[in-house]
Amino acid sequence: MTEIDHVQWRMRRTLAVGTVCIGAWMATLQIKVSAIFYYLERFALHDDGRYLLASATTLVSLNTLRAVFLYVGWFNLGESLSHLSSRWRYFPWLVPLVGVPCCYALLSQVQGGLTLHFGAPAVFSIVTVVVMQMTTREVKGWIARLVVIALLVFAVQWLDLAPMLSHWGFGGGELSSAVKEFAVVADWGWVLDALSFGMFFSAAAGGVAAAALLVGASQRDANLKKIRERDLEIAALREDAIRIRSHREVQQLVHDLARPLTTILGMADVIADSLPPGDLRRYAERISGSGANMNQMINELLREEARQCVPVSALFEYVLSQISAFDWRHSVTVSADDSVLAKRIHINQIRLSRAIVNLLDNANLAVRDSPVKEIRLSATVEGHDLLLSVIDSGPGFSKTSSSPMRGVSEWGSTGFGLAFVEEVAKNHGGSLLIANGSAGGAVVRLQLSMIEEDR
Repeated sequence: MTEIDHVQWRMRRTLAVGTVCIGAWMATLQIKVSAIFYYLERFALHDDGRYLLASATTLVSLNTLRAVFLYVGWFNLGESLSHLSSRWRYFPWLVPLVGVPCCYALLSQVQGGLTLHFGAPAVFSIVTVVVMQMTTREVKGWIARLVVIALLVFAVQWLDLAPMLSHWGFGGGELSSAVKEFAVVADWGWVLDALSFGMFFSAAAGGVAAAALLVGASQRDANLKKIRERDLEIAALREDAIRIRSHREVQQLVHDLARPLTTILGMADVIADSLPPGDLRRYAERISGSGANMNQMINELLREEARQCVPVSALFEYVLSQISAFDWRHSVTVSADDSVLAKRIHINQIRLSRAIVNLLDNANLAVRDSPVKEIRLSATVEGHDLLLSVIDSGPGFSKTSSSPMRGVSEWGSTGFGLAFVEEVAKNHGGSLLIANGSAGGAVVRLQLSMIEEDR
């Protein structure tokens, strides 16, 4: 998934969440409030505090349910707009400030003329939601954040029912005012104050504690992820060190092989020169030629700058011979015109062939879980440049890394193979290009300025 696709997906997700929440808020408008009046009537008749508690709890629960869906819905709608452009980054905060009061005004008409009060608790609740959204951004999942927001909004809604806060703009709605008036007239005002403040502090403490636990758990998960990533980096560095050490040991072994090979070449030349024309002389010359080829291979292994002039077809034959023992050899097809295969290139055939084999091996890892396993090795000419491409039908490269040469493939490769290929390309005066194909899969291209002029 590209960065643009990811942004669009996040925009669609937040838009969907906001729309669902607004729809849920509209559904809560159909909830009848007759139960609140029933409890108040029973309280007035029997002077029983249980009915006052029941009416207060019912009202606070209903207001909390509506407020949570309303605030979360508008904040998500605003956040979805912020994904369209960086210039709209303030919309998550501006949209709710306009949308929520408008919904309060609309709700007054929908609820049969009841006067709903957009006062201190509503403002306090919006501020609470803003603060919780900012402090719980690290928490994954809306359900966990919704629980915290619901607890805090539930706490704030209880302040609407505290009679002593009425002069401060709390509880201006008709239902809240009715509950408080019934309590004050029956001399239960102090009980309602105690209940409101007690529930406020209890629910607020629960919300803050839940937020702290969620943020702490999220931070622990992030730290564990960083530790795992660091362990993978250390393991990759350790593997790199082992690879370098193994390479040095191989270099030393190859250097040791050069000494007896020099003797063999010298003796083969002497024998060939001393023999008369015939089969024995041809055999000796073949031994000398094979030894010379081996000596060229040793030179290319020991020295990066060692070169030989070979046709492209010889390079491809050498590459295919190296992968002939693998069970995925049948997945590889060669695509090149005869005129391109006949072009001669000045290369370090050993190192360049190993680089191409690395690319083919990576391509095989990419297509191993694909329904269609196709790997294509192609060669084309652009001017005096030879383009060697390896194209596969796998998932392509991930877009999460800032450095493609050290990127992470979809199958978990650390990228050291591509680093070696890039080094070989630079040593040949060329470059390495990687991309995702338009129809899927990965495209890795070596651009080499190694073609000799036709004579």
